[in-house]
Amino acid sequence: MHSNPYAQVRAEFADLLKKAIASAFREAKISEDEILQTITTPKSELGDISSSVAFRLSKTLKRNPHEIAAQVAKHIQKGGTVAEVSELNSYINVSIGEKKYSGMLLESVANEKEGYGMSDLGNGERVIVEFPSVNPNKPWHVGHVRNALLGTAISNMMSFCGYDVVRSDYIDDLGLQMAESLWGWQHLSSKPDKKLDQWLGEQYVEVNKEMKKPGVEEEIKASLKKMEDGNSKEAKTVREIAERCVAAQSETAFAYGVYHDTMVWESDIVRAKLLDAALDIAAAKGIIETPKSGKYANATIVRLERVAEFAKELAGNEEEAKVIVRSNGAATYVAKDFAFHMWKFGLISDSFRYKKLLDQPNGAPIYVTAAEGERMNFGRVKKAINIIGSAQKYEQLVLKSMFYLLGRKEIAEGIIHLAYGEVKVEGGNLSTRQGTWIGSGRNFTADDLLREVKAAAYEIVSKSEKIKDSESFDSIANAVALAAIKFEFLKMAPESAMTFSWERALSFEGDSGPYCLYTYARAARVLEKESYKYVGKADASHIGRGQDFELIKMIAIFPDIAEKAASEHRPSVIADYMIKLASSFSKFYETMPIIKGGEAKEARLALTYSFKQTMGNALRLLGIEPLERM
Repeated sequence: MHSNPYAQVRAEFADLLKKAIASAFREAKISEDEILQTITTPKSELGDISSSVAFRLSKTLKRNPHEIAAQVAKHIQKGGTVAEVSELNSYINVSIGEKKYSGMLLESVANEKEGYGMSDLGNGERVIVEFPSVNPNKPWHVGHVRNALLGTAISNMMSFCGYDVVRSDYIDDLGLQMAESLWGWQHLSSKPDKKLDQWLGEQYVEVNKEMKKPGVEEEIKASLKKMEDGNSKEAKTVREIAERCVAAQSETAFAYGVYHDTMVWESDIVRAKLLDAALDIAAAKGIIETPKSGKYANATIVRLERVAEFAKELAGNEEEAKVIVRSNGAATYVAKDFAFHMWKFGLISDSFRYKKLLDQPNGAPIYVTAAEGERMNFGRVKKAINIIGSAQKYEQLVLKSMFYLLGRKEIAEGIIHLAYGEVKVEGGNLSTRQGTWIGSGRNFTADDLLREVKAAAYEIVSKSEKIKDSESFDSIANAVALAAIKFEFLKMAPESAMTFSWERALSFEGDSGPYCLYTYARAARVLEKESYKYVGKADASHIGRGQDFELIKMIAIFPDIAEKAASEHRPSVIADYMIKLASSFSKFYETMPIIKGGEAKEARLALTYSFKQTMGNALRLLGIEPLERM
């Protein structure tokens, strides 16, 4: 069991409330769970924990909530961590006994260390998180960075809260974009002169210009169907291009600390006959049909009037149906994704084989689907989180609805589309086809972003009087740059669109990752000076009602914050908490001497240790490595 001091106090308060309500109003009927739902954290001047239960009781007791709150407050038996009880504006407010509560908190952090904040929320339930699924014919641009960082943070948070997480990357090596890159490889050049993903991306832009010429688009579409035949020359060439591109993209991923357990190739979904099996099941259930005439003649479709029952957003759509397989036999994205999710949830037999691609810098291997290899188990999940841009909302709704039509409500509800907002750049949108990620002087690629932010960080780090070892400048600058970038992308709600600004990303002040790193390093320096290692119970008798207890309360809510972030799949919840935690520590540090704290020194050192550990745990959830020195 993982400790949660705040949850302990909340449960104690709920129990006392239930007993007090029973004493004050015998006719009242309310469960402890209902009482727990009314408990919140008020402003510090009002108390440490509060309940609005009187408002809920007023509906059944037909009495004024102020009267109810006043009576219940009188019947609460103080003791344990509940020190003072008061009523204000119909709220029941409690002050927690700071010394007992502080002792609980400091001991919990010291005992659990990197495990502080963990929970068993997921209870070992298997979840697959799919990200960033960048087409294997271009470099990551800043929009892909957002996807990859969201996927990493969400995977970290869910693992932290007890889920069995599979980090998966879906490689679309059969789509139209790959047919276009194949044409470029065959007709423009097959001799890369730079990092392959960058080179392919630039060539892709040129191919789209060439498509305006007569006959080119027809040639590209003709090769699309051939690519699905795993034995064709086209299929083998495309796979080779894609594998080389993925290797180049992986260099970028590793530089950002983005890792996976497995990569599933779209061509292997076709080769393993998963698509055929999935379509057979859908046809047998009457979900799909193949009209012999009309607008959709010889294409396999899903009638939107059927799926609109489960997704109101699809009602009234201009199109009558969603094409699953085109009339020329080429399967669409939705068809392959449907088959992929049939595999994810174990509805069709797992006929994938895997080979180890490489050992990643974090020490974990990454396995990719392949024609030959060993069988492994990455599927049979209970939940699938797909981190895909908001532009794919329509396709994701069709996908979920198809499972509703299958009669598998639990699977439909287990498919979560984490739609993230579009990332624009100052001056316009990012378009791979149009090449707007290619700038004059700088490209809007993930590689360029990290390179430039690291250079700016190096300028700052190299001027620091606190860092004596110049050989550390490069590694510290890299860590600071990654913290700046990751926090900039993750502090916003995922669904919010954002305009990427070089100037804002290069800023190391204010609500930023470097600020959180700095407060961590500041705490580390204090502990280092004292050679402090807290391993036992701290004397909390010198913790009072000042900034020290405010910091105690902030640290204590971290397990709740971690659960909330994991449940809602929102890294921004962690980022927001980190800023508040850093601010609370700064106020404590500036107003309450630590090393010169006299009799309070040991308690304040223990509190500094607890802050450092908690901030470190929070940083790692966002994929940011803490720094002992800055």
